[in-house]
Amino acid sequence: MTKDLRAARFSVIRRSVAVALVTLPVIAISWSVVAWWPTLPSELPTQWSGDQVASWVPTFLFAAIAALVAGAAAAFAWHAALSPGSYDSPRRVLLISGSVAAMSAAAWLISATVAQSPDHKIGTAGLLAITALLYGLPPFALVPRKLPATGADEPVVLDVAPSETLAWSRTQTVPHFAWAAVVCGLASVAFGYVPMFLTGPDASNLSTAIVASILAVVFYSGARIRVTVDLRGVRARSTTLGVRFVSVSLEDVSSARTVVLEPLRWGGWGYRVGPKGRALVLRGGPAIVVTLDSGVEVAITTPEAEQAVRVFRALQQR
Repeated sequence: MTKDLRAARFSVIRRSVAVALVTLPVIAISWSVVAWWPTLPSELPTQWSGDQVASWVPTFLFAAIAALVAGAAAAFAWHAALSPGSYDSPRRVLLISGSVAAMSAAAWLISATVAQSPDHKIGTAGLLAITALLYGLPPFALVPRKLPATGADEPVVLDVAPSETLAWSRTQTVPHFAWAAVVCGLASVAFGYVPMFLTGPDASNLSTAIVASILAVVFYSGARIRVTVDLRGVRARSTTLGVRFVSVSLEDVSSARTVVLEPLRWGGWGYRVGPKGRALVLRGGPAIVVTLDSGVEVAITTPEAEQAVRVFRALQQR
């Protein structure tokens, strides 16, 4: 057996174990529903004020939502493991989906366990929710790292006649923003709006629902981005909500180049503002970076950053 074949098989094993870990919370929810259902009350506690229960949710609704969220997270993990080329960082997908699935299972297990006790006190069971936040770390560590492409620092300048029209655009879908929008949307419906309509305002957590709804809109706006380079300059606009994140005029730019951008060095993903300047970080990897006359840098990640810079430099030469 060759070294490359052994490495490939070992990679498959690691991915399989990682996906199994993310699927485990779904199995735990399913098993507990079947085993505990005869002893569970019709409603489960969902909020506590000290040791007192502040709100209740129908048991069947809580079980369905918990299984749905954990199942959706597991589905993302399976897709990232089976089609790693669809994501710039499959490891990050496993990290997020693992934690989401575990938190959903923890919420269900805590409420179902406390509901079967006579005093309904949460006690130290809340620590399970904190532990669930870190559950995505083992799947993240197991999935092999995907090496980013290395962008060229000096793209070849295009030779374009003055009469020719030159422009470049690329629409890219951002899977982790789309998944985050789905999860936040489900959370707002499950813990806020559905309980409010079924049992009244006292049973819902409207503050959580409102925050989750706002986050869902924010994530949805970044789920699909169109980056354009033409005579007007460099622009990045959301094709889902029409929000323009970046707009830089051609005459305000002194230079343009490509880099391999690491999101953590800019403080994470999304629209970032920092000492280096501004950045629209959609994924790790190639990015176009333009330096303004003021010295401020504006970066946008895109798989075809080198082509974008070629077009930009050709437009500057006119």
